[in-house]
Amino acid sequence: MASLISKLYLRALVLLIWLPVSSLGQNLLSCDTTSPDASGYRCGINGSEDRCGTFVVLRANSYYSSLSNLSFYLGLSKFAIAEANGFSAQTEFLSRDQPLLLPLDCKCNNGVFHADLTKTTIKGDSFYSIAESLQGLTTCTAIREKNPGISPWGLDDNVRLLVPLRCACPSPTAVASKTRFLLSYPVIQGDTISNLAAAFNTTPEAIISANNRSLETFKPESLTTPTSLLIPLNGEPLLGSLVKSSEPNPHFPETSIPVINPRKKKPRMWKVGVYIAVSGAVIGAIIAVAATFLVIQLKRKKKEQNLNNDEDLEQQQLSLSVRTASEKKVSFAGSQDDGDYQIVDSVTPRKVLLELYTIEELRKATEDFNPSTQIEGSVYHGHLNGKNLAIRRTRTENISKVETKLFADATYQHPNIMRLLGTCVTEGSDSFLIFEYARNGSLKDWLHGGLAMKNQFIASCYCFLTWKQRLKISLDVAVALQYMHQVMNPSYAHRNVKSRNIFLDEDFNAKIGNFGMARCVEDDTKYPDLSTNPASWSLGYLAPEYLHQGVISPGIDIFAYGIVLLEILSGQTPISRPDKKGGGNVWLSEKIKAILQSESADELREWMDSALGENYSFDTAVRLANLARACTEEDPSLRPSAGEIVEKLSRLVEESPEGDTLIFESSCKPLVNPSSTTINL
Repeated sequence: MASLISKLYLRALVLLIWLPVSSLGQNLLSCDTTSPDASGYRCGINGSEDRCGTFVVLRANSYYSSLSNLSFYLGLSKFAIAEANGFSAQTEFLSRDQPLLLPLDCKCNNGVFHADLTKTTIKGDSFYSIAESLQGLTTCTAIREKNPGISPWGLDDNVRLLVPLRCACPSPTAVASKTRFLLSYPVIQGDTISNLAAAFNTTPEAIISANNRSLETFKPESLTTPTSLLIPLNGEPLLGSLVKSSEPNPHFPETSIPVINPRKKKPRMWKVGVYIAVSGAVIGAIIAVAATFLVIQLKRKKKEQNLNNDEDLEQQQLSLSVRTASEKKVSFAGSQDDGDYQIVDSVTPRKVLLELYTIEELRKATEDFNPSTQIEGSVYHGHLNGKNLAIRRTRTENISKVETKLFADATYQHPNIMRLLGTCVTEGSDSFLIFEYARNGSLKDWLHGGLAMKNQFIASCYCFLTWKQRLKISLDVAVALQYMHQVMNPSYAHRNVKSRNIFLDEDFNAKIGNFGMARCVEDDTKYPDLSTNPASWSLGYLAPEYLHQGVISPGIDIFAYGIVLLEILSGQTPISRPDKKGGGNVWLSEKIKAILQSESADELREWMDSALGENYSFDTAVRLANLARACTEEDPSLRPSAGEIVEKLSRLVEESPEGDTLIFESSCKPLVNPSSTTINL
């Protein structure tokens, strides 16, 4: 019994010692720290190089769960990450805590080494949360120094921050000893200098030497989290052994607990008993005070929650309208069918809160739904509290059909998927869905001359997308589909991919809209009348197995994507009427098959969008046309997967020549068609 008590006491003692040591890492991330180490590793000493290529290790987490997230939110190249880690660029899903190598350029600036990234924020981010998500590779202080004038708390969506990651370049002495890289490694619980030295094929002495040069708080005997560590390497890093070595150790370190033999140490057991009694009394007192405080806080919080729930229930019974969005936010993480909306705390981490708007707010935002704010159909442009919104009128019963669980956590956020921001439920037959606003309208507007951008361009302008923009848009949509089909678990079929549901932000990044709303969309097969009206083009996007048998699978999204790709290439609608009278409707998917079968370059050039003139790569156009044809195969098994499409398009985008800039004003005019030639397609 005494032996057991001794072990418990010693473990408690180790825990009490570990807690304050562990907090050192947290303090280094804090915006209030005064430690000079918070800015980064110092440079300009010992003759270190001022610039070098290096690597950092980042573990996949809920913030960076896919290559798309890493690429978009940190501005990194998917190809560079894939090459450094030895997997295909089409790899999308990253398992949680999977270590990744990020190749970066390290520079000396103002006496501190940094590898600068451009971080795109998510609403609610802070400098501290960004540092935490990057696992100690940066700090709040370092981010603040790089972004003067920006508040470190409560950041809005799509703020571009310069985020400096901790890095360093080898000194001449280190280079002479064949050190090629200093890897920035984020420490995790259980790491030791010996284990890391073995994992990276170096020595503990080399690691200690690399870190003693600048870190005041570096203590090799007690590594803290979340902080980073420099690992000297003689060659490019490999993470194979790191995966095993970084697994949490369920036991206390052997060196932390001395072995006590009760038989040999029996004369001193009374001292241990005294220590146990005193320590037990102190620890018991602390636990009692903490428990009492916690119980009081829980009771108080529960009481407030009950009051709020009673108030919300009364509000729902009296009216479907709710208080302003600034007063209350709602999470639809629960059931959608029974309307059991769960009120949550606005500071819940990583929860994406859907706001509840009142009809008065929406009237104010749209000047009482003035026709001048109408984007198209039932969608209006609103401006409220300094934010642009897209407000869509829908039937009240459709609100419960929205798959709100897809918007309940930041894990589901994707840079190429349009976000639902909130709802407005009224007592009438119509209610509203509020989305993020796409400054450059829909893809349909650009390809087919819509007027949805009249607040951006005058109606008489001749606007068109450049070739490079079209390639990038095609890739963005494919990446979104890859996320839905191959990353989400279970796989998600959008069912409503079309140019009208693809939106372009201020930088012409494409986002798929109507995500999570397949149940809200009317079945287009109920409307067999075909014409050039955009409302009836939808039939042209439907895969044969869905149109005739109602089969729902990711393959129907691939078919629809193929049609969108044909629209991007040709500027034509999915279904059109021929110029000659008496002819039937022309389906874009059938037209491209006939052109490719003819192997006539003249015919393909004539079919391409005349707005492009000669400003496109004909070879690339041929490859895209063949890809679109493969996507629209009648047999779903013959269609490529979203991942295969992403891989092919990524290469085309990388290979596209520089200098093709974005079009922000429309002074462009159509150019003449290129000269006719015949080649084998």
